[in-house]
Amino acid sequence: MASDTTRLRTKEAGTTEENTSSSEKRSTGKSRNEAIVGEDGLWQYLHKLDVEYTKAWGVCAAKESKLGGLRPLMKLLEISCHGIPWLVANVVFFLCVHREQDVELLVNLFFALIFDIIVVASLKMLFRRPRPPANQMDMFATISVDTYSFPSGHATRAAMLAFFFSNKYLTQWSSIFGVITWSVVVSISRLLLGRHHTSDIIIGYFTGFLEYVIYNTVWIPKENCISWLELYFGHVHL
Repeated sequence: MASDTTRLRTKEAGTTEENTSSSEKRSTGKSRNEAIVGEDGLWQYLHKLDVEYTKAWGVCAAKESKLGGLRPLMKLLEISCHGIPWLVANVVFFLCVHREQDVELLVNLFFALIFDIIVVASLKMLFRRPRPPANQMDMFATISVDTYSFPSGHATRAAMLAFFFSNKYLTQWSSIFGVITWSVVVSISRLLLGRHHTSDIIIGYFTGFLEYVIYNTVWIPKENCISWLELYFGHVHL
């Protein structure tokens, strides 16, 4: 009976020590994080996390990188959301359509793309944040502001286009899921290629959503689109 009591007390003492040790570890970890934030400031702490995650994600930044063999696929995604192909395709489709609702969609898409370019170029010139060291300047069709990193133009455009088509054109849930997935994959590919910092992507995607919300408030109705282009439509389309 005495030995059973002794074993029980020993077991309880061990459990108490384990709980105390776990609590101390949690407390130590929490105190360490608080010390980091307190010593360097919250902004510096977030910047350190940004740099760390950016390095960790850049697995396709070069051919010799961990997943360097996927660079061609990542660059294909890069082209799929580039502004120039989207503007060219928009004009080509505009010249081919005959329905008024298609004209409305394409006219607004054109101005939404221009709006996105203006917003991104302005922010890049304002912040002038360098691209990550791992980035290789082999991007498709770049201009001077493309040397800067913040925000990611591909992330803003991908988000804006995803919300644009999801709300104005697509009706099937499978199609909506597909375009949203494409926008997320394009954004992630920018990290994998080492083109952008993590914060460039997160803030860029949110900026793209805000672009759609803002543009939707000035959406050009079908009647206005037709009246503006009445001469062209009167002789060619309608």
